Amino acid sequence: MHFVLVLPLLLSLLFAPCILCAQGENDGITAASYILVENDTFRVITGKDYHRKLPPASTAKVMTTLVAVEHLGGDEIIIPDKQVTRIPPSKMNLVPGRKYRSADLAKGTMVKSANDAAYVLASHVGGSENAFARMMTERAREIGAIDTNFENASGLPADNQYTTSYDLALIFKHALANERFVELVSTRYFLFEDSARKVRYKNHNRLLFCFEPAIGGKTGYTRAARHCYVGAFEKNGRIYILALLGSRDLWGDTVQILKTIYDDVPTDKELRQARAHSVTLSSAGAPKKKSAIRKKVVKHRTIKPKKRPARRR
Repeated sequence: MHFVLVLPLLLSLLFAPCILCAQGENDGITAASYILVENDTFRVITGKDYHRKLPPASTAKVMTTLVAVEHLGGDEIIIPDKQVTRIPPSKMNLVPGRKYRSADLAKGTMVKSANDAAYVLASHVGGSENAFARMMTERAREIGAIDTNFENASGLPADNQYTTSYDLALIFKHALANERFVELVSTRYFLFEDSARKVRYKNHNRLLFCFEPAIGGKTGYTRAARHCYVGAFEKNGRIYILALLGSRDLWGDTVQILKTIYDDVPTDKELRQARAHSVTLSSAGAPKKKSAIRKKVVKHRTIKPKKRPARRR
């Protein structure tokens, strides 16, 4: 009789640690897939389902920007076609027939995450966005990202467009070897000027403003992809790359994963204050709309990337 009563208690004690382990295994991380690696060795620090194919959202713009800067010097004048007005937001509202510098379009792609800027760069370099997307996929294959396929330059939803957290981290690792890419991805503010207006854009990567080890990164979001992110961080002279896909709580997940290697991480309040805003200026430079910008900006360090060897086109 006593055995019958005690047995359920013994079983519950026996399996309780396993249940707690399963519940705490990912520490409440909502991302469908993530990975944290050491840059030089690509040793995996922590991760979950990082070979799972998922939509990349605007993290695709990492490859867009890398391919663009590998083919352009920055001073090229590019004129958008009429199709640019049909590109969905987020966008810079580029005007067909107006002249833009390729360097400004690259900054718009990375800092503003402008889909129209990505489209214009792609059309200029590839001849068409479809052709450029094939170039992006080919470049991914060259660096070993074999589970990635691009259908457009922006990361907007498209059939057969996917990547993995592993591939995304690998792409970012190779992008960090390009000095111009590092400059772009670490840019906090971008002043965009054309003949009609001046707009100051703030980087969507909140960690640039509240986490000193942050080097740079790229966010992304669509309803299908949910929140996505890839970024690099420094600690004791080493670089670490974090990539995640399919998150319902981007900054919460990011901070939780970074706790694996950092004792001090940004608070919720700091992350809220670092939210991106844009300021539209008049021709005289007076702001038409004020934005909430942090008074204290934390200085961050960038890396000195290694020079890339010459590569076949």
